[in-house]
Amino acid sequence: MQSFMENEEVLYNSAETSPNPTPNSDNLTHDLGDDWIPECDIEKKPIVGQLFPDIDTAFNFYYHYGSTCGFVSRRSTERKNKQNKITRKYFVCSRAGLPEDDKSEDQSIKKRKTTSAKCDCPAKLILASNGNGGFYVKEFTEYHNHSFAGKGTMQFLRCSRSLTEFHKRFIIDAAKLNIGATRAHAIFKSMIGSYENVGATVVDFKKFSRDIKEYIGKHDADILIQKFKDIQASSDNNFRFEYKTDENNHLTQLFWADGVGRRNFEVFGDVISFDATYRTNKYGMVFIPFIGIDNHWKSVTFAAALLEKEDADNYKWACESFKKIFGSSVKCIVTDQDPAMKIAIEECFPGVKHRLCMWHIMKKFPSKLGTLFCAESPFMDKLNNFVWSDHSSTNEFEAGWNDVVSEFGLSDNTWLKEMYSLRSYWVPAFFNDEPMVGLIRTTSRSESSNFYFNHFVQKGDTLSEFYLCFHSAIEKQRNNKGLLNHKDDLMPIPKNKKKIEKDAAEIYTKTMFYKIQEQITASCGDIVMEDMSVVDGVKSLKLKDPFLKNKIFEVNFNLSTHDIDCSCNLYTRVGYLCSHSFLCLSLSGISFIPRKYVNNRWLKRAEERFSTLVLSDVAELNPEEDAKRKKTRDCWFEFQGCISDASGDIEHIDFIHKSLNVVRKHIKNSSNLGDSAPKHNSIGDFIGLQVVDEVTILPPNQSNNKGCRKRIIGAAEKSLGGKKRHKRKCRKCNEFAFHDSRNCTGDS
Repeated sequence: MQSFMENEEVLYNSAETSPNPTPNSDNLTHDLGDDWIPECDIEKKPIVGQLFPDIDTAFNFYYHYGSTCGFVSRRSTERKNKQNKITRKYFVCSRAGLPEDDKSEDQSIKKRKTTSAKCDCPAKLILASNGNGGFYVKEFTEYHNHSFAGKGTMQFLRCSRSLTEFHKRFIIDAAKLNIGATRAHAIFKSMIGSYENVGATVVDFKKFSRDIKEYIGKHDADILIQKFKDIQASSDNNFRFEYKTDENNHLTQLFWADGVGRRNFEVFGDVISFDATYRTNKYGMVFIPFIGIDNHWKSVTFAAALLEKEDADNYKWACESFKKIFGSSVKCIVTDQDPAMKIAIEECFPGVKHRLCMWHIMKKFPSKLGTLFCAESPFMDKLNNFVWSDHSSTNEFEAGWNDVVSEFGLSDNTWLKEMYSLRSYWVPAFFNDEPMVGLIRTTSRSESSNFYFNHFVQKGDTLSEFYLCFHSAIEKQRNNKGLLNHKDDLMPIPKNKKKIEKDAAEIYTKTMFYKIQEQITASCGDIVMEDMSVVDGVKSLKLKDPFLKNKIFEVNFNLSTHDIDCSCNLYTRVGYLCSHSFLCLSLSGISFIPRKYVNNRWLKRAEERFSTLVLSDVAELNPEEDAKRKKTRDCWFEFQGCISDASGDIEHIDFIHKSLNVVRKHIKNSSNLGDSAPKHNSIGDFIGLQVVDEVTILPPNQSNNKGCRKRIIGAAEKSLGGKKRHKRKCRKCNEFAFHDSRNCTGDS
């Protein structure tokens, strides 16, 4: 049979010699001795004449033989006959062959320091066709001319490294939480116990993260838009999105809101805040979440936008998209002093109250008027009494501002004049009679949300990766809200033992109940009644409140209709009654809160009870993949349950181990190893994003917004300790200070 095969075979790619000739191999073996001959069980070692049904089976056998012994094997050359069928196949050690010489003659080019694993290793396995479609071992060279990997280094061999489905899923899930490949590898090692058992190196983790970005590539915008369309069509029929492209079809603006966000806006969208944040994606697009306050006094995200630039046109587009999806039922919008936002809001929301962030304005006083002046003089304390007061009238504020400014000789200050001209946009006295406008006075809600989202995203993310991380952040936010909803089922303990307090505990969320409880407690305290009268069925009280600088408030209560009004306007500003109103109700014998003053937005499960938007059951975009993921999760939980039930019993653990080996062998024998999915398809399944056949929307151009560059630290921030400085001992004054003997001003 051998002579028959030799007569029929022809050379396929190389000369008629074996791929790795080793002259004087007998002498070489004698010189090396037995040190470089692998040792393993006889059933794992190839034998001359051993039969295999195909080449892949033979290679897998030789590959596992190498991984057991501490070396890596690879496929080499082959020979084919006239019918183009393989008649001979060579498998060699990965260190076979000689290192390639550097043929570059340009000595001016700086060369990298590289190494080569090749050392002309003679180990090989030669297969020959048996004429029946199978192959047999024709020649087996066992010895090597190098040492083998042992304990501590075996995990670095290529045969010991492979990213399993569990590895890939873990890397992707970690990325959704802004955990990079390096940290993910360290966490995985902590879970497994040692680096030897990880099954992959940190470089392998990094390469998979790189493969994800390469998979997305130029399809980035197309993938995300297609995902939005799929969500809208099959998963969430209340999902809405808008996008815009430039003349070259590059994505420039994107706005989206899902069904839950739209339902939340319907109940909690009376006041919104939005502020731009940066460094969330590789294109430098500005990320803008639209934020409100829910019935637990927590921030809730209604929608989000990505804009190419931070200018008026982009903000106008975002506002128009917001109106198109949500309508214009918002009562107040809070932003910072960005002039582009101001222009867009005035044009798109002409009837909506626009409020500027107080904190941003007050923060500028030291830089505009002088740090030492604001820190050492009583100017800021006196001004704050009028600026931050919720109970001052507009006339009181204007008189107080002018008095303080004149007292310190700042009447001609240009910046103060400008802020005074804008007083109706930021001073609370001008918002006292606006319903629910007192909910948000600063953009701290938006900044807090931006800080929250930045924990999930990073500046190198593609848009597709960014959305996965954004979705993960939203899931966490909504899970926290679900926990608060669950806690609302528990009845808080009353403090004042009043029926009206118990009534509040039954209808309000726990967070809001505690705020209302404070008002009820204050009504039982030191509030002084200056006067009381009843005229035409209306009881009028004049109350002096020691907690509010002894200010006099007037409360009017209709005894028949239970209409109540207090001059402090707390109900108008935030939607629940004040301590003065609760005192009046108590004096009138009312033991429950009049339902006309129970604002729906503060009640338990308000979004479920008062929203008209009907949410459909959220379906998965890929039911087959979702079913597989759920089965995998169930298997994992079942395995964890078995380990837990074993409770450290060595016999039980040994039984689990043997059973798993049987199951794994059964899976290997019944699975077809050659039908593995293409690399790109598997990545798409893992991240839930599939590349479209043809690019219709190009990725955004690189933006150069102010947040994309390194932030410049100003002089004021530096003086306040932009970087933490450590005191050191001065050898001249012998004190620990921020100077040394060269610039010490003290006496020697």
